[in-house]
Amino acid sequence: MTRNEMLQWLILGFGLSTPDGELGHTTNISRLWEEAKKKCFDCDCYEVLDALYTLPREDAALVKVVWNGEEYHPVSFERVRNTVNWPEYFTAGEFSVKVLPEGRAHYLSLSSQLEKAVA
Repeated sequence: MTRNEMLQWLILGFGLSTPDGELGHTTNISRLWEEAKKKCFDCDCYEVLDALYTLPREDAALVKVVWNGEEYHPVSFERVRNTVNWPEYFTAGEFSVKVLPEGRAHYLSLSSQLEKAVA
């Protein structure tokens, strides 16, 4: 299992750790990085950002609620994924991780790989 896969496993597990709200489990990059450091002690914030960026779209919806001057509305990470400023999506404020059905299956597959690697 690669470090990126381990971090994706952690992100998916974080998303599954509490009952989903409409948009998923709300977090920020600092909380995810703190959780990541418990699993891979020397990982840095950029590795967590890379794991979020490479997390398959079919595994999780990454959504941020933003103010447009009149009201709050959800903005999917997919709208900014291919822009130069994509890291700001995660580093400025909170975002939600909503694990989708394929993400649950991927999480279980990664969990199995992790168990074999530890054994």
